[in-house]
Amino acid sequence: MNNDDTLIQLVEQAACCVNMLGPSDLSDAGQLDEILGRIDRAIHGLDRGPGQLMTQLEGTTADAVQTLKQVLQQEVEDTSLALDAIAKAICSLQGLARKLDEPDASDVSVTAASERSGGETVASEGVAVDASAPSPNSEAMTISEEDAPLVVDFITEACEHIETAESALLELENHPEDDELINKIFRGFHTIKGMAGFLNLTEIGSLAHSAENLLDLARKGKLVMAAENSDVVFASVDMLKRMLAGLKDCVESGAPVPVQDQLPALLETLKAAAEGRASTVSAPPPRTKEDDETLDGILADKAEAKKASSGGATGHAAAEEKIKVSTTRLDNLINMTGELVIAQLMVAEEINTGTASVHELARKVAHQGKIVRELQELSMSMRMVPVQGVFQKMTRLARDLSRKADKRADFVTIGEETELDRTVVDKIADPLIHMVRNSLDHGIESSDARVRAGKDPAGHVELRAFHQAGNIVIEIEDDGKGLDKDRILKKAIDQGVVEPGQELPDEEVFKLVFHPGLSTAEKITNVSGRGVGMDVVKKNIEALRGKIEISSTPGKGTKFTIRLPLTLAVIDGQVVSIGAQRYIIPINSIVRSLRPTRQQISSVQGRGEMILERGELIPLVRLYRLLGAVPNEEDPTEALVVVVEEDGKKCCLLVDDLLAQQQVVIKNLGDALGRVNGVSGGAIMGDGKVCLILDIPGLVALAQAM
Repeated sequence: MNNDDTLIQLVEQAACCVNMLGPSDLSDAGQLDEILGRIDRAIHGLDRGPGQLMTQLEGTTADAVQTLKQVLQQEVEDTSLALDAIAKAICSLQGLARKLDEPDASDVSVTAASERSGGETVASEGVAVDASAPSPNSEAMTISEEDAPLVVDFITEACEHIETAESALLELENHPEDDELINKIFRGFHTIKGMAGFLNLTEIGSLAHSAENLLDLARKGKLVMAAENSDVVFASVDMLKRMLAGLKDCVESGAPVPVQDQLPALLETLKAAAEGRASTVSAPPPRTKEDDETLDGILADKAEAKKASSGGATGHAAAEEKIKVSTTRLDNLINMTGELVIAQLMVAEEINTGTASVHELARKVAHQGKIVRELQELSMSMRMVPVQGVFQKMTRLARDLSRKADKRADFVTIGEETELDRTVVDKIADPLIHMVRNSLDHGIESSDARVRAGKDPAGHVELRAFHQAGNIVIEIEDDGKGLDKDRILKKAIDQGVVEPGQELPDEEVFKLVFHPGLSTAEKITNVSGRGVGMDVVKKNIEALRGKIEISSTPGKGTKFTIRLPLTLAVIDGQVVSIGAQRYIIPINSIVRSLRPTRQQISSVQGRGEMILERGELIPLVRLYRLLGAVPNEEDPTEALVVVVEEDGKKCCLLVDDLLAQQQVVIKNLGDALGRVNGVSGGAIMGDGKVCLILDIPGLVALAQAM
């Protein structure tokens, strides 16, 4: 190794060491002092004559050594600023050391004063701020295979720090006097800066450092973290998320790290905010949906790894060791557990149909079945993640939308710790975005309008999550103007959705807002008004086997209630028979079952067969005709009907008999069969035969169209 390489290696060691230092932890300061001494000796041992580059190397090193000496001897007023100055000096040394390999290294022209001071100037408040933040690299940087594992770990850790900082920022707006929140945000950016410096991720380190400078002023009470200052830190969070998403793509594809064109503008805005002056440079646009999805995946993977490693234990779980588990392996585990459940059912079925001589074997198989069920529940719980991440995203969205619409609104979340299958959590984000937008854009009035209506000038939107009867319930409630029933009905009539003069109950009128293209907005805004949001909400929720309900009171507000299954992998079903065939009806869709009398059955012109049940005419669906089965009984008075409900609409399914209720593992029918009307999937039963799971929304829609 030549002297140039030795110097570069020593400077990198110094960079790693300085990143470990903090105002309250100087345990590595002695090691840094020793490394700086070796750097000084290495510089004097270079085979170079006097020149500007050598002068800058010697001067920058001397500055770092002197400042570190003052820190060790407690001769500085602010240890944090002194450590920042040392870090900047070492950052300058990194750039200068790399220039040693350039042919014209002896003629390099760098502003000596700026380099020797680590790029610091003193603002009017007397606090050091970054006057020459590193600009984006002109040459595209690539991640080597050797560094890739470190970068992946950095992305994961940085994502957590960013999420924590963003959450604290949102909370800080409601509790501006809470100094600990500012410290929490500061620590997040400070840690990211240190880790980025270790990996030589200059752009990320530069942004984190600039935001850290601004937050440091807030920590010391020299500026208030509100309004424009808060906005620029939020913009920094968005930019960091975008940069981390890009970095992750680069690690996976091997492509160069993309240069962020908006970064210089954001750095200038941060600098202006720190100096207490208005910036003429606008902040960059917020992160994209793709960035959010990438980072949500990273955080969800880490959450699943923690969940998997804890094994559902409580009490001393915090002290347990954690490991990371890939989602592919976790999915395979759940699939294999499902197969194990099916295999166990087959064995149990065989034993139960055997002779009494195997009584002891039957008892052992029953015990095995209990263990298998517990294993299935445990494996399913490993995919459960809290809705906290999605709720935090909604809080940020509400903040940005209320500012954009110039409305005052308090956004409150309850039940963030409620857990849901990761697949469901990933797919619920889009519907919630549309609903939060509508609550703020259509529901909450302007402050003036609220005051005229005798309300608080600030609106109130509440997002809640809780478990209920084996489902998760998510509610979005606002205290706005409520839905205008007459306006919705008029719009529906104008578009031909409802016949003129048709009488509809309030809940049916409210559900018309889910019709594609139907919007009651008086004007189209950049938030909503085109009628393409709420129909997407309904479709997405139904795709998750969920339901959505609306209740609204004019002048008081609106509440949307979403009911979702905890997981998409299993279902509680009622097994029914039609002749020799068996089918499964999801239990949460069943209202009741009965054997109708002759008087209850009638035919209504244009509507087919109907059953009068509790004063309500309900369509009768003869499943054997739809599914091509041969029934034991075609007469409803000799068979059974199962009343099912979907989205407030009911139908009666004619079956021969009700068999067992059991939890089954859902299996797709495969591409060969495609989509079968009235069937949503299949399940393998204990005897090895496939039992079709009935699609209740499809059957109800079919019954209503008869």
